[in-house]
Amino acid sequence: MSMRAKQQGFTLIEILIALVVVSVGVLALSKFTVSIMGSGQVSGERLTAVHLAEQVLEQWQHDANDFAPLISSACGLTAAASQPAYPRTSVCTPTTGVAVSYTVVVNQSVATGPLPASLSTMGTFTSHGFLSTPRTRLVTVSWSHKGITRMIYLTHLSQAQ
Repeated sequence: MSMRAKQQGFTLIEILIALVVVSVGVLALSKFTVSIMGSGQVSGERLTAVHLAEQVLEQWQHDANDFAPLISSACGLTAAASQPAYPRTSVCTPTTGVAVSYTVVVNQSVATGPLPASLSTMGTFTSHGFLSTPRTRLVTVSWSHKGITRMIYLTHLSQAQ
């Protein structure tokens, strides 16, 4: 047997190639982890926006005067003393969670529909048996995350009082 056949182990080239392969895998996993953390933050912001919009619609629905609530700079809601002009925009920053400013736009309009098959004319709900014309309430919440504007919309159909 020759001396060469008895040698065992890895060459320096093999070790360097293995290190490069492992490094590429670790870098890919770290990039994936960072992107997951970023999407988790956006999900939290979206959840806060949906919760804020739901609170606005809930208080609006239960207001005796049927006025959209006023929104404070800390995202607190209070009953409006008079009928506001629509659309109305408020900017608020929640006191808990991530310090993100949300722009809340509330709007109310007379609902028309249902859409006819031809889409050329719109009917009113009163012609379909409602006592009065319902209104569509729209709450739009928008915020900015890393320079990208994000929005959620919640709508509610309510019977006029």
